[in-house]
Amino acid sequence: MSLSFTHFSFFNQVIKSCLAITLLISLSQAHAKFDCELNQGYELPADIGFNWLCSFSNELAPAQQISTEKYGAVNRQGVAAIPFEYDSPVEFIQSRALVKKADKWVLINTANHKIAEFDFQEAWNFTPVGLAQFQQDDKWGYINTSGEVVIQPQFDSIVHGFGYPLLNENVIAIFELDGKQGAINQAGKIIIPAQFDDIRRANDILFVSNNDKVGIYDYQGNMIQPVEFEFTMVNGFYSDNRWTNENWLSITKNGKVGAIDKRGNIIVPTEFDDVEIISENTFKVSKNGKYGIHGINNLITPLKFDYIANSLEGPTRVKLDGKWGYLDRSDSLMMVDYDEAYDFSEGLAMVGNNQKQQFSQKDESKSWGYINTIGEEVISLHYEDARPFEEGLAPVRLNGKWGVIDFQENQIVPFEYDAISSFEDGYAIVARAHPKIVESSTKLDKKIYEGTEYSISSDWDNDEFYINNLSDRDVSKMKFGLINRQGGIVLATDYENVTRVSEGMIGIKNNNKWGFANQQGELVFPYQFDQIFPPFKEGTIQVDNCFDDNENPISCQSDEVNSHTMHVDKQGNIINELWGSSSVTVEVEETAD
Repeated sequence: MSLSFTHFSFFNQVIKSCLAITLLISLSQAHAKFDCELNQGYELPADIGFNWLCSFSNELAPAQQISTEKYGAVNRQGVAAIPFEYDSPVEFIQSRALVKKADKWVLINTANHKIAEFDFQEAWNFTPVGLAQFQQDDKWGYINTSGEVVIQPQFDSIVHGFGYPLLNENVIAIFELDGKQGAINQAGKIIIPAQFDDIRRANDILFVSNNDKVGIYDYQGNMIQPVEFEFTMVNGFYSDNRWTNENWLSITKNGKVGAIDKRGNIIVPTEFDDVEIISENTFKVSKNGKYGIHGINNLITPLKFDYIANSLEGPTRVKLDGKWGYLDRSDSLMMVDYDEAYDFSEGLAMVGNNQKQQFSQKDESKSWGYINTIGEEVISLHYEDARPFEEGLAPVRLNGKWGVIDFQENQIVPFEYDAISSFEDGYAIVARAHPKIVESSTKLDKKIYEGTEYSISSDWDNDEFYINNLSDRDVSKMKFGLINRQGGIVLATDYENVTRVSEGMIGIKNNNKWGFANQQGELVFPYQFDQIFPPFKEGTIQVDNCFDDNENPISCQSDEVNSHTMHVDKQGNIINELWGSSSVTVEVEETAD
């Protein structure tokens, strides 16, 4: 989603308001202790509390006397080193604090000696760079820790001050004068006059805006880009950590998109419909429905592709003239000859081609195999379905049944399952269609299972839509089990649902109740819970039992439900519990360790 610079300014005001509210709440809870720690064995007096600014500096921490609402500072033993006589928090920066006492602002040191006194209307304490902003005659300026005025009071407000923990705030302050914003450095030099609606800092540059148009200046006040772009920034630069810490940002001009680097230099010109990073210093660009690859300041491939994927590993996946293939590292086309293709995973990519069914010229199925990063078909296309390699193993389907192969196409798990999940931490969930639980329907196909005719829904062939997801498995008509990466059966396919292994424990469900087994498949404690929330975390897991107002068991997915929520350990002991009611259905999402 893109937001204009004006939208960003609006959100900034919202954030400021939220911070102000948080400040008021924090001050009203001045007795609360946050990150300040006294020496072991010491406590604050009953009438003294750390406030929201709590942090030790020069071995002193700001505190407040609750009864008088006066501020002072305590040492690591909780003793008042600065008496509680001030009307603003006492926090020391470079052994100095600017505090209010009655109608005066006073500069003190850590011994509470007065260094200077001021008739300021308002002031803020020093920031880490040793500057404090003050207001005099309705104008704002700055003093240093010696009490000297280093920037004369001349601004209507300080929008962003010096020295807060954001990018480069030690260098530049943003001020407002006569409704416009400008920038000033610590030496007091105005590097950008007050001429913009908004100025924002990011990395090593300043974004300036007027009338919803954005330009870029450096920290010396030099213009890098004129005020002519429509911005897409949400919060600073876009950093794609999948690749490197390189930063880039998309920009728009006259409805066309380009990109700039973290210093504001244009690296992709504003002439495309869309720009998206796909690898280090490489961008996917599109125009009029066609895609190409753009590097830093140059178009690497022409805009001729139907689609270019954001491939995270190996060659980039592309579609050309209705066929899928890949671009190698030199951006040369490689193996553009497939009806379907996936991104590379563990050095291999899953590819498929359409094949006509034996008895129908209308219906098509796909044959699947795998290629390596130089385009060689290392596993021929003869499987009916397949999944990407994970942990050196891949589920594949042959003759209507799923098994598992390794990189050399050795059969690790026999072809006997109706579904197999991906492997995670050495385990995979497997499923079979059991005749006792399959509901008949006029729309169901007839199949044979262990000599018995039964009905199976046609959408069960789309097993990828449920086997990897706890909630989807919970409403399927399958029976589930668990195998290890050697193909050994940990749990036979006898369960209504199973979870992935977490901290050595496996959730298992039968007769609509959950219990838990260990990694050897042994039941640890019995089926007794209506709902579980895997995984185990630090030895415990949340479980629920659900009931109606008359304490009768009821589905946890009911519109109105009462719940008995517990946290249990690996032996089934209740660690804590809570009784409550809810009219909101909770979506359970399994997360593996």
